[in-house]
Amino acid sequence: GAGGMSMMAYSKNGITAKFDLVKHPSNAQLTQINITYLNGNASEVTNFMFQAAVPKHAKLQVTPATSGTLPPNNAAPVTQVLRVMKAPEAATKPLVMKLKIDYSIDGQPVSDIAQVDSFPGGV
Repeated sequence: GAGGMSMMAYSKNGITAKFDLVKHPSNAQLTQINITYLNGNASEVTNFMFQAAVPKHAKLQVTPATSGTLPPNNAAPVTQVLRVMKAPEAATKPLVMKLKIDYSIDGQPVSDIAQVDSFPGGV
């Protein structure tokens, strides 16, 4: 859509998270992030849990992911919606988001942390 931006926020061990950023039409401080997760491994990913944190000048609202299971071979995406609301005085501050990703694959638990600081200006 208009002003929509996509970015690959996470890509590791066959797991990818693509962020599609949608600015609210009437509220410049509000951005909706539609996340698409895919699992490129040959094995199913289970107990998938994505957590995000933002700085104090922003608020984060997280809706549950559509599934905690990611099918193998990028067969079907799992989606999740985040909404980030920045304080008006922080409108020009860059957004940094810390990610924590936990899941199991082949019976092995995996935990990873990452940081997304490549958001386009204005997010």
